[in-house]
Formats: sequence, structure tokens, C-alpha cells
Amino acid sequence: MTIMERCRALNRMAARPLLVTVALFEAIYAFGACNVPHYRRGRTWEDNASGISIDISIRLEDFAPERLICLAGALRQKYTGRDVAAYIFSSRDAALGYLPGSIDPSPKVVEYQSKLHGYYFYSKEKHDNHLLIVPDVRSQEVDSPSTTRIDLPVTGTPVCRLAINGRCLLEFQHIYYPSVEGKAKISGGVILAGNIRRDGVLSDLAVVDAKVNPPERQAVLVDSAMQNLSTWRFEPGKHKDGVRITYNFEVSDSPSLGQETSVRFRLPYEVRIETRPTR
Repeated sequence: MTIMERCRALNRMAARPLLVTVALFEAIYAFGACNVPHYRRGRTWEDNASGISIDISIRLEDFAPERLICLAGALRQKYTGRDVAAYIFSSRDAALGYLPGSIDPSPKVVEYQSKLHGYYFYSKEKHDNHLLIVPDVRSQEVDSPSTTRIDLPVTGTPVCRLAINGRCLLEFQHIYYPSVEGKAKISGGVILAGNIRRDGVLSDLAVVDAKVNPPERQAVLVDSAMQNLSTWRFEPGKHKDGVRITYNFEVSDSPSLGQETSVRFRLPYEVRIETRPTR
């Protein structure tokens, strides 16, 4: 079940009215004075006495954990006494135009989906109040290794599942095992270095080393790693941060015709991409 399917199913649960108490402000003031991100309302899926289900948009940099926690508190306060399901996009057009569920989505639907990087869900009956940060919109399973869940209210500093030097990874292009012609197998490691600018964009990317088998196909893995890392976007920081990451590509020796790719992050040092037989 994808994140969106799960949230929409839970959002159908009816909520009983609740009293306005100090608890409503726990998320907003978890870090002291809280600056709620500016958001714009997009498509409305449900709006009644039991619950509200909406698409909204914010800037990409506002998907940083502390900012999203502020936003969640503001939404819960605004819709007091109701279940809340908010699907959070980094694009105004996407929040207005995205329609999920298409078997063969158009390029525009795919583009809109690529901007869906966060969810906020609150249900009084289910005792559930949480946020999800989804940097890879192609891996929207609830247990995806790239998705961060933050249960509210928070105690202490929230931990982002994918981060470097304390800066949360907010967006990156889905990682596929590089395609090759015929049945050739390419494996190996590519070490890249660069900088995370203050605005969260990767810059000055360079290849430090690469060991690929067969050696003549080295460019395939180097190009794949470089192209992917260039799409990473982090939360803004007060200074520039250096990065050095190894992309390790592994191929199963199984003769199975069907293959699937698994990706494991060990930040700040490694991304491991493995192709293995389809189960």
C-alpha cells in the first residue's frame, strides 16, 4: 500500500469534536518561537464536519523537519476537532492539478507527482498524529528506506532518515540500476565529491575514483552516479558542507530473467544499489 492510499483510507475514519487545549500548540511550539511556512491550498478532496483532506503547496526548503512540524501544528489548530490529511507539494500547479490513480499517467501527472514530498495526518480516533517526508516520490511505500516519519508532538530534535551534517535530504531522483545492452553485467564503485551549498543545492561535483567491471563500461556507472547525485536537494544551511559519497553497484549472479533493484543509504558515505532476482 502506498503512502497516499494509506492516508486516504485512514482519513475516512470519523473524528469526534475535541476541546481546544494547550495540546493543540505542542507541535507549533516544540522548538520555541515557530515560523509557520507560507502554504497555498490546492485541490480539496474532502471537507466536512468530520475531516479535511487537501492538497497544499510550500517551498521545497520548507520541507525541513522543523518547518514541517510548525506547519502541522498550524493545520491542526486551523481545523480543530476534525481529522486532517494534507498532501504537501513543492509546486503550486501540482497541488492544484495532480490526480492520482491513473494506470498510464501522462507526463504532466508524472511531473506533478514528482513534487509530492510530504504528508501530514491527524486522526483523533486512531490516536495518530504524524508527518512524512518523502524525498523520493517513486518510493512511496510506507516502509521505504528513504521516507522519514515524525510522530507528533516531538520530544527533542527530530531525526531525518536521510541527512548529511544535520541537513535533511528533501528531494532526489529515483535511483535505477543502469540499463545495459544484452545480458552484460556491470558492477563496481564510483566515488564522488562535491559541496552542499547554503541553499541546499549540490555543486562542484567531481569523480574521485571509479572501479568498474568490465573496465570498458566504467562510463555507464559514472554517468549514472553523477546524474543522480546532481538531483539531491537538502534543507538550507548556514554554511557550505562538503560531501564524499560512494555509489556501489552490485549485480546478483542469479540466472533469473526478472530483476528488481534495491537501494540502501548509509549516509554520509555510501549509496548501495543492488539488482537481484524478482521474487
